[in-house]
Amino acid sequence: MAEGPAFPRSTKWLAGLLMAALFYWGVRLITTSAVDITWGSGSFMGMTTLLLAYVYYWMLISRTRIDAHTIEQTWLWPKRVEIAQITQVKFIFIPYMDWLIAPRMVVKVTGRGSYVFNAAEPRVLQAFARLSLGPALPPGL
Repeated sequence: MAEGPAFPRSTKWLAGLLMAALFYWGVRLITTSAVDITWGSGSFMGMTTLLLAYVYYWMLISRTRIDAHTIEQTWLWPKRVEIAQITQVKFIFIPYMDWLIAPRMVVKVTGRGSYVFNAAEPRVLQAFARLSLGPALPPGL
């Protein structure tokens, strides 16, 4: 079994910087705008901010777990796939770019479509790579 954060620390930092910049420019727009902001546009901006903050929160706490039988990731909605039901696997890892593009594995499951699992922990990435090379995980993962 291997478990770890779903997103690399650098990706979380970049997302945090983007959130801070969006917040800064939003506050600046509201405080210095010559145009009055209507209730509708203000509520839309507020709901958008809440949605972005919610997704960012889950990005910070999301974890991925893989064992000999299942792959799981906590996220806005929890994802869980039985390895025996996987029909196709694609492991996406770009060396030296994992600070920007989070490594991930896309799996197709019989009758349920595709799932994307992100990972940052080296042991989880190794298990993803092994799974992408063959139909089953080796014993003693």
